Amino acid sequence: MIRLLDKSEKLSQVAAWCSGLLLFLASVMIAIEVVLRKAFAFSIGGADELSSYALAISCTWGFSYALFRKSHIRIDVLYSKMPGTGRAILDLLAYGLLAVYIVTLSYFGFLVLKTSVIKHSVANTPLATPMWIPQMLWLLGLFWFGLMIFVILGTTCYCRFRGNRELAEKVAGISTLDEEIQETADVAITPEQNR
Repeated sequence: MIRLLDKSEKLSQVAAWCSGLLLFLASVMIAIEVVLRKAFAFSIGGADELSSYALAISCTWGFSYALFRKSHIRIDVLYSKMPGTGRAILDLLAYGLLAVYIVTLSYFGFLVLKTSVIKHSVANTPLATPMWIPQMLWLLGLFWFGLMIFVILGTTCYCRFRGNRELAEKVAGISTLDEEIQETADVAITPEQNR
């Protein structure tokens, strides 16, 4: 189970890097569009449309990596003051509710995609992009995110069942203030300073 979690995290990191690259390419395209408009009164057209697709797609594919890095917002006012059992219940509840939300969102997203495919929907823009293309890429990102939620939930339950409370808290728990400070300090230290 831990091996599955590690591989899932690595794949999510690759997805996050690809999402970042997609956003970078979108920003380059917008910069070129702005320069062409200002300097030559010429437009390549579609930069705003394609960048909006890039943003939506990169967000859903980046969600899973943010989940592994514990970057999603969780309110920890009571969490840090609760005993281990209470924190475990809150962890499972948080991931369970997130799973319900993503499954619901994915279901309705699938209905939208299905409608676009059946009706041969295209964007009401000069590019006339077939809507199923960006919608499918967006929805696949949501599916991946949902799958990662279930991997983390499954790993947490497995660790709890095996009596490995510490690993379960590491997988599903939120970062403590000390851990966040340490992570920030680790990022601030350059490789030359480590020598």
